[in-house]
Amino acid sequence: MNAKPNTDPGRYHAEGFCLFRDVLSTEEIEATRGELDRLIAAMPKRQVVYKDGENREVDARPEYLTEPHPKHPFWLELCRNPRVLDAVEQVLGPDLILIMSHLIVKRAGDGLPVAWHQDNTYWHSVQGTDVTTVWLAIDDTDQANGCMQVIPCTHDGYPELDKVSTGADDLLGLTVEVTNEMEEAGVCLEMAAGSLSVHDSFVLHGSDPNTSGRRRAAYTMRYANAKTVRVNTGEHWVPVYLVRGEAGKGAVNYVDIRPGRELPPPVI
Repeated sequence: MNAKPNTDPGRYHAEGFCLFRDVLSTEEIEATRGELDRLIAAMPKRQVVYKDGENREVDARPEYLTEPHPKHPFWLELCRNPRVLDAVEQVLGPDLILIMSHLIVKRAGDGLPVAWHQDNTYWHSVQGTDVTTVWLAIDDTDQANGCMQVIPCTHDGYPELDKVSTGADDLLGLTVEVTNEMEEAGVCLEMAAGSLSVHDSFVLHGSDPNTSGRRRAAYTMRYANAKTVRVNTGEHWVPVYLVRGEAGKGAVNYVDIRPGRELPPPVI
């Protein structure tokens, strides 16, 4: 895994990912860490998560801080940050909806790995392929503390790969079959806090455990092209938010939070 990460948005559709450096300021990242610390301090002892292909109750871990944005205005505001949306617009176009988010926090010395997987195949309420995940580094991330890795071009043709059990203690409990040659083509997305990557929802990606003495926190925000992707809001587990441009004809019950508009009350 010695290849340099793609930093050219023009190569996103061919490579399946792109890295954008220094998107958020030091002050913004410090504020984000403060909000994250408050969420971690308020975690319950047990929680229900989707793992091994089903909903399961497990010991609470900071890797499982899913969907903070409907409940906490800070995270929803971050999801419509103009500089974040500028990066997304470069790969998806000007009409954008926010469909999900997830804080994945690997504790120092005890951070779960994430096996090779695709994103889109977990989201049955989402119809369409123009979907990307923003991976925002809240902490500096490198190979030592379990940075994300991407296998370029594996989204080509949008294959829906079969999931198999990992049989191990990891975030998802599921993976897809990857050859040694594919793994050797993987790219490590090392980046400083405040940088972000975007990756296609079908490209293969994962990460190693964090065995270092440093935390590795990231915020993933999932966006889609509002004109070419439809989300069934009756089946979707969180609200869908219009964050930029115009919604498509198939949009039903999307919440308009385009920048400048007042945020809705938190979903309790």
